[in-house]
Amino acid sequence: MKRGPKFVATLVAVALVAVLTALDQTVVSTALPHMITELQGAAILGWVFTAYFVAATATVAVAGKLADLFGRRTVFISSVAIFLVGSLLCGLANSMLLLVVFRGVQGIGAGCINTLSFIVMADLFSARERGKWQAINNIGFGAASAIGPSVGGVLSDNASWRWIFLINVPLCLITLAVVWYGLQATARNRPRVSIDLAGASWSIIGIIAILLVLTWGGREFAWTSPPVVALVLIAAVAGVLLWRTERRAADPLIPTDLLKGPVVPVACVAFFATFFVWFTMILLAPLRLQLVLGTSATQAGVLLTPGIVFSPICAFVAGQVLSRRGRCRLTARAGSAAQLAGLAMLLYVPPAIPELWILISFAVVGMGTGFTAPSLMIAYQNAIPHRQLGAAIGMLSLFRQLGAAVGTAVIGAIVGSSVGEVATAGMANAINEAVLVQLVAGVVVSLGVWQMADLPLGTTRAADIEATPARGPMWSRVAVD
Repeated sequence: MKRGPKFVATLVAVALVAVLTALDQTVVSTALPHMITELQGAAILGWVFTAYFVAATATVAVAGKLADLFGRRTVFISSVAIFLVGSLLCGLANSMLLLVVFRGVQGIGAGCINTLSFIVMADLFSARERGKWQAINNIGFGAASAIGPSVGGVLSDNASWRWIFLINVPLCLITLAVVWYGLQATARNRPRVSIDLAGASWSIIGIIAILLVLTWGGREFAWTSPPVVALVLIAAVAGVLLWRTERRAADPLIPTDLLKGPVVPVACVAFFATFFVWFTMILLAPLRLQLVLGTSATQAGVLLTPGIVFSPICAFVAGQVLSRRGRCRLTARAGSAAQLAGLAMLLYVPPAIPELWILISFAVVGMGTGFTAPSLMIAYQNAIPHRQLGAAIGMLSLFRQLGAAVGTAVIGAIVGSSVGEVATAGMANAINEAVLVQLVAGVVVSLGVWQMADLPLGTTRAADIEATPARGPMWSRVAVD
């Protein structure tokens, strides 16, 4: 593969979108007081986060399928454009309700962008090369997540909270130009198939209902309240209708034949559990530091930053090992073992060095996530026919998002009842119970990676697309002059 200017431009675009979407997940947190002062609407303030997360999760599977149907370039550009419009509207919002709505628009773009960045990387490289290059996504995402709160605070204090959104506009314009230059569309060589609108609709409805149950249940509404029960029923009905629709669709949104074999189903479950562990660690570690050990929010942030940064660094190392060995199971097993070790450390915190112990434990879990996540991703992609890669990556992205959502909801319910307690012992016990739940998820990851078949990674791009019909794919090829 010749790697000229367009190849480099494509990598730059992938790095830019990883930074954009990660930054907007965390940059809002420190700007909230300024938003409340100007817009009021504190009652729906939480939806500034929720609307973004729900919209991003609901669209990841659909985005992958659209990339298979209409080409990477078209869907990538459309996704960045949606994110740009959402960012601009957020920066111009004059009420909290409008800000929440526009955050949802921004989330739709972000969900599609995240999925497309993984798909484009899969198009650019063979499975064996992909691991080391995928670090571009991981490092950009990790670095932006770490600096997001600081960026939000500086912009809000010295300019306006609106600039945390408006700054995305020139960055998106640069990204659009780079994508336009780097990715090149080709003519489709097979007849257009009908879009699975019914499958997409039931998928989005079901996912939104599940996420709202996890967001509202035990917080705004009791788990047995009519709104929560109604949402559970909606999710169940949508799931049944989605299953029936996909079995009969000519070109289904989620091809059922993907959920077979010795790699794909195991990788999906392990991916879900991996991000269950990681996102709940990000929730629990600061709670223990602040509410049990009495550190300030600033101190907690400083203590946790090394672990957040360590995860993408380990993902980079894992990618190098994957490329050299040509197999994924060793790094996945090493990562799952590190996750379990880090979680087990948190069941006992030595009173002499509690902050240092939590810092080390968090870093060990981050190391485990850094090794496990890319190994599962590459093994999964290696087992998928290239003609279905977009839909498949969209499905895996959905498992990641749901792992984060279910994890934070479950762990939040366990520790939430103890947050208001004066005695730190009650909070410490609740956090230990939550860690036990995390350990169960860690065991699921370990069982998955130990059972997953260790297929050799393809060494050429031709090996990746050997299942593609000879008459040509419907997706856009990456220009690699």
